[in-house]
Amino acid sequence: QGRHAAQVGLVVMIYAFILSILLVYPAFFLFFAGGWARAAFLGYITWSTFVDTKAPTSGVRFRPWTRRLPFWNVLADYFPVRLHKSCDLDPAGNYLFGYHPHGIIGVGAFITFATNATGFEQAFPGLDLRLLTLTPNFYLPFSREVLMALGINSVTRQSVQRNLTRAPGASVAIVVGGASEALDARPGWAVLTLARRKGFVKMALKTGASLVPVFAFGENDIFDQVDNPDGSHLRRFQQCTKQLIGMTPPAFYGRSLSRGLLRRMFQSNAGVMPLRESIEVVVGHPITCPQTAEPTQLQIDEYHLRYVTALKELYDTHRRLFHKLKREGSHDDLARRMERMQSMKFG
Repeated sequence: QGRHAAQVGLVVMIYAFILSILLVYPAFFLFFAGGWARAAFLGYITWSTFVDTKAPTSGVRFRPWTRRLPFWNVLADYFPVRLHKSCDLDPAGNYLFGYHPHGIIGVGAFITFATNATGFEQAFPGLDLRLLTLTPNFYLPFSREVLMALGINSVTRQSVQRNLTRAPGASVAIVVGGASEALDARPGWAVLTLARRKGFVKMALKTGASLVPVFAFGENDIFDQVDNPDGSHLRRFQQCTKQLIGMTPPAFYGRSLSRGLLRRMFQSNAGVMPLRESIEVVVGHPITCPQTAEPTQLQIDEYHLRYVTALKELYDTHRRLFHKLKREGSHDDLARRMERMQSMKFG
């Protein structure tokens, strides 16, 4: 009971931190803080916007101890999130991990690659990995410093190239489907935005990094979202928002707290808390890529096909096993889960 309360409390604190970054801190420093505090805040914004522009692409300001903080273990146990590897990886090599699916907010990717709660450091000793995310995440004050301390960088070409060539063992993890894939995230489905995503393959060839497919069983199960079929008003709004700011706002929902405000007011089980569904992160075998200064389209297509084939094999090999590992007390039983399981689709 106490452990569960701590897990729920941590999730609530993370939501509160995000809301504070978006609304509370900027409003406070701009409208309520004293002169010196306001000047310091504006100075920080100016410095981060015009001077410190290369930091989110170079892997600097990473503090390994931040990944080992005990509360990350509490967060991982909420679902839980677990790591499974297919083989050892040579610590002298460079690797580009492709994570699938995106889910609503990529919880499994964050816990696996930006914390040590699943034991990534012990599973793959010697790798110096950076999780890459959308550049707009580094426009927010203060949170950019937290992201960089955790070893999270922006997902630009310069960032990928710099982070893969820093040293032996330097590696990156990319949630390949991105914001577009989040719009198709639903329990029981694996619809991937991958067929035309080939930039990551090109960067692997340019740097000589090995491609490593990763599939997270359960990533799509922790949230559901309002129906948004292609052509619907909601889908068009989400796509327009993505074109404007590079991010999409999925109309998602999970569960409410047993004594939460939503349940008391509306007698609804739906809320913003993620469902307690396990996320099984399976790391596949590396695909060696020859370093090529200027890869041809033929080479890119060849290694993209190899990657997609390896990802399909990884999914088909493990999907029944890891759906059987779903924790007791999930929102539906195993028989229903097996009926709902779909073949992986590519968009």
